Amino acid sequence: MPPAPHKALKKARKGKTTVAHLLKGCEPGPMQSAGIMQIIPLLSDIEDHGIVSPVNARFRTEAYGTMIFENSSSCMMLIPCHTGYVVKQPAQDHAMGQAALVRSESVVSFDTAMCIQQTQPGFIAADNYAMMILPFVLREKALQLRKERSFSKLWNDILDFNRELGIDKSQAHLEYFFTAFERELNQFVAEFEWIPRQVGALILVNSVVAGIERSPSAEYFQSVWEPLIRECYGSLALKAARKREASIPSSRVSLNLDSIESLNDLRKALGEAEEREAEIARKTIRELLDEPFYYEEEERLEKYTLETVSNSQFIGQLVRDGDRVCYLSLITRDEWRKKKEWDMAEPFAI
Repeated sequence: MPPAPHKALKKARKGKTTVAHLLKGCEPGPMQSAGIMQIIPLLSDIEDHGIVSPVNARFRTEAYGTMIFENSSSCMMLIPCHTGYVVKQPAQDHAMGQAALVRSESVVSFDTAMCIQQTQPGFIAADNYAMMILPFVLREKALQLRKERSFSKLWNDILDFNRELGIDKSQAHLEYFFTAFERELNQFVAEFEWIPRQVGALILVNSVVAGIERSPSAEYFQSVWEPLIRECYGSLALKAARKREASIPSSRVSLNLDSIESLNDLRKALGEAEEREAEIARKTIRELLDEPFYYEEEERLEKYTLETVSNSQFIGQLVRDGDRVCYLSLITRDEWRKKKEWDMAEPFAI
């Protein structure tokens, strides 16, 4: 049986919501820090075990710009926003422009996907592959182009992304980035760890909230943890760290070494510094909790609704079961981040 084509909702509606509501039922866990990136885990006992990730799904392509997922489980499968596959076989790597839902025991094709390996011909054979999530700086553009049927729609952005990181190639191959920075990305993701009850995370890079992620369950979030932290947010931290001004973010607290005379003094100083850093991060997050979002309904499948949400700072997608938020993936807008960099810049002095 051929895969069923994905069908989007024809009519959209708009409304308002806030970060505080989107994260309802979650509580913050202990913050983790490495370099210029900080992660505040989101913990919750409210879970939806009726949704599974594509980590065990069979995936294939049979046309450029078309991705096909086979959900053999008895649960609804939720493909995270900007899921992609970089394979070793001679076949064109692909990525999704948005999140998607796949009914239990069904096969669905999505023809608004994009090729992320410009000059490589061939289709990906059906199998279970390690998934990735697009690098952070490509996600906003991918979401804006989510409804466009053009397999080459992200190529110019991939070229720009690679060049900004010193990869001077004439073809838009995303794997050039993953190959060039494999060691750094592997070291980076090893600095952070998923913890029990964690269903999501607030991610800060260079003192700014870069993203907000929430999953249906702790099991789901654990399955997408590495792609999110390694390829998506790790790529942003790596890119930011290459800028000289990002070497010591304002959210990190320095130790007063002159007052340390013993190991106990060091432990106390480290603990105090960690608490001060956590409070700085919490203050940053409090400032955005009540900022309103506008949302646009994309599709409904059984009891679940997929929506695109945005405000002046964030853009992303979520999945609801009625009023209950099961999934959320928000990233800061490029225009907002550029304005923030200007606002945080030191005034001229001579």
